[in-house]
Amino acid sequence: MYRKSVLPLAIAAAVAASSAQASFSNFIDDATVSGKLRTVYIEADAKDGKDDAGATTASAAIDFRSGYIFDTIGFDASYYGAMALDDGDTKNAKNLLPYGTKQNFGKLGQAYLKGKFGDKETNFSFKAGRTRIYTGLISGSGSRSMPSAWQGIDTDFNIGGLNIGFAAVNAVLQRDQPNMTRVTVKNKEGNTVDIDHVIGMEASYKFANGLSLKYMNGFADEYVKGHQLIAKKGYKLASGNKINVEGNYRVSEENGDLWTGDEPWGNGFGEKAETYDFNIKYSFGKAYVRAGLGYTEADNYDGKTGRHYYDFGKNSYGAWNTWTNSGLIEEFYWNGEKVVALGAGYKFDNGLTVNYKYRLGSSINLAEGGSASESEHGVDMKYKFQSVKGLSTRVRYAVYNESGNKKENDENQVRVYLDYRF
Repeated sequence: MYRKSVLPLAIAAAVAASSAQASFSNFIDDATVSGKLRTVYIEADAKDGKDDAGATTASAAIDFRSGYIFDTIGFDASYYGAMALDDGDTKNAKNLLPYGTKQNFGKLGQAYLKGKFGDKETNFSFKAGRTRIYTGLISGSGSRSMPSAWQGIDTDFNIGGLNIGFAAVNAVLQRDQPNMTRVTVKNKEGNTVDIDHVIGMEASYKFANGLSLKYMNGFADEYVKGHQLIAKKGYKLASGNKINVEGNYRVSEENGDLWTGDEPWGNGFGEKAETYDFNIKYSFGKAYVRAGLGYTEADNYDGKTGRHYYDFGKNSYGAWNTWTNSGLIEEFYWNGEKVVALGAGYKFDNGLTVNYKYRLGSSINLAEGGSASESEHGVDMKYKFQSVKGLSTRVRYAVYNESGNKKENDENQVRVYLDYRF
């Protein structure tokens, strides 16, 4: 009896060992290494006697993506490095390099465990470690020499078209700093303290009629919280043209004893701030035109004009998903501000895309009395080289002016990017 049972067990063990070996080999066999070389030039020409800013940098990003052990668990990592080609002769390198020192540096940008479960219809995935996160109102930046990253967990769950995401973070790797740092704020006594954690959640669903709804939130422990609802609906016309309608509602509120109203870079709000954005886009052929209306209410406080603050403390990044209020240089979200935005664009056959945007913000309710206004317009051009795969460039020029507020500075800004992906 014993001898008869040995053979099936041996066969089963051999099959299991072979399967495990094949699965572990997938970790390497399915792995990929890719990267990006980037040169960035930013020049901010400040008016009214203010200091100019900017620099020119060269940077590299190397990304390792593993396969999955047992089609479930893997590991990814990224290394970033940046160096100055021209430091701009100013302390402020516009977040291309560390402020003041503007030193060259390299860093471990990402290092995280990843997992996936389920099938095409119902699935769950996660990342845990140092990673780029865009979940809920937790966001990041990839518009400088190198991207930012968070330390935490990021999950994504899909079932029957419903997408649910959850993220929790407790430290941030800034785009212009070599080391991970905590998210900090100044408390009511003026002391710098750490935010224990930031949590973000989201849920989205697209209906059969083309209507899509998305809800997002973010909570910085004992500091500030925010919620946003986005609704979009597309219409196809008989001519083949398209109309897309979008509405946004965003609200932020104090969330505990650490909130003082003063956000790290200047004005915040008293207890509450709300922003409304409605915009419509008409696409015809390879061109489009777009128009939007926006309005913000942000409580004035302590003699300061309220502004809708959307980050989660110093060093952090929050999402700002409102087309009308978002800009090329400044966001328009002051108390009482009414915003009109107009845009247009065209995609050429040769790989060139040109976009133009104009915004006017008026009726800002100044805490000291009276009102202020601001305006901005600029062009954003992108080009993918047809003869060299992975090579692209982007040029952006914008002009910002304000009247009566004096919180922001008049500025002309140009950005030039040259990217090569491999």
